[in-house]
Amino acid sequence: MHCTRRGFFRTTGAAALPLLAPRLAFAQDSKAAAATDTLVVVFQRGGMDALNAIVPHGDADYYRLRPTIGVPRPGSGTSAALDLDGYFGLNPALAPLLPLYQNGRLAAVHATGFSLSSRSHFDCQDFMERAALLNAGVSNGWLNRYLELSGVTRTFEAVGVGAAVPYSLRGNAPVIGLRSFAEFALRTQSARVDAIADTYARLYDSQTLLASSSRRALAALDELALANPGQYPVENGAAYPATTFGDQLKQVAQLVKAGVGLRVASLDIGNWDHHDNLVAELAPLLDELGRGLAAFDTDLGTRMAGVTLATMTEFGRRVQENASRGSDHGSGYGMLLMGGGVIGRNVYRNWPGLADNQLYRGDLAITTDYRTVLSELIEKRMGGSDLARVFPGFTPGPRLGAFVAR
Repeated sequence: MHCTRRGFFRTTGAAALPLLAPRLAFAQDSKAAAATDTLVVVFQRGGMDALNAIVPHGDADYYRLRPTIGVPRPGSGTSAALDLDGYFGLNPALAPLLPLYQNGRLAAVHATGFSLSSRSHFDCQDFMERAALLNAGVSNGWLNRYLELSGVTRTFEAVGVGAAVPYSLRGNAPVIGLRSFAEFALRTQSARVDAIADTYARLYDSQTLLASSSRRALAALDELALANPGQYPVENGAAYPATTFGDQLKQVAQLVKAGVGLRVASLDIGNWDHHDNLVAELAPLLDELGRGLAAFDTDLGTRMAGVTLATMTEFGRRVQENASRGSDHGSGYGMLLMGGGVIGRNVYRNWPGLADNQLYRGDLAITTDYRTVLSELIEKRMGGSDLARVFPGFTPGPRLGAFVAR
């Protein structure tokens, strides 16, 4: 067995626990967590083409500008959009989500995002996850700022699921990075794993910052082993896609079932950058997304009353299709909102239109800042009141009315 100190922290997920975190208590209950929903944020990295996901089939200019890649109007065949409200429809690959919409548990927000001249994936993901845009003095993520203000009292209240903790969760408030339950362990070939763990616990003097991080990491290992979220089976006949994204959603559901106090979880689904062959490339990803979200809702059943899920992406796509039958980096995009506190069966929008004089430099214009959506979510479902500190320098627009207050 060979394990360096640096390797230990990386392997156990301790690298995701900020060394300057103010405190991390291992309480058996959490009033803060009980007073809020579990918020699940799904980031679609690459820039999802919302115009082909949440289709404005009632806007004739959509078909003028997308003559070969536009999703056909409802009722025109198997590849046609699934009508939502007479003007918008779902891409047929998102068919698993249609019953949720019809039952009032799913909503969409269109023509949302933020106004920024950059079309760099790196820049736009950075700005969106900091939610401070051009304020270079803000280095932490919006979710971490919310957690820092509301207080973190349990180990697994905030979890970044995947290979790395997303920027939105980075900051002073302690969070856990979790690739999988199986990998969140002290991995060694030695049969003396308990003795090794005890040795690691004494590696540093108790006054050092690394000692505090080491103790937190080892305590997190013990707590996850005790809770054993992997023991909870998928319920209600739910069928997650057999993909990394499907596995991550299932693990989030298991953390909810295990009662570890999960308050915020963030995970990614990538590869949305479709410059070529959009129709063929987008459908499998939308299918994975739709089946995954539908399975998550089915699996949790009545527990979804206390869960809110929101999707995000760094930017939308240009309205006019390109020569490769794809769509290039654009501006406005769409979000999906799901959960017991969502006022569903609605596409929330102030639709700007797709006529040439209604576009923003060839893009779908943004009429609802995405922070307005998140502000209402934080305020009504997550018990947040100091929105000026969660979203510094931003004044939310009129509430959409997309959430029921707890």
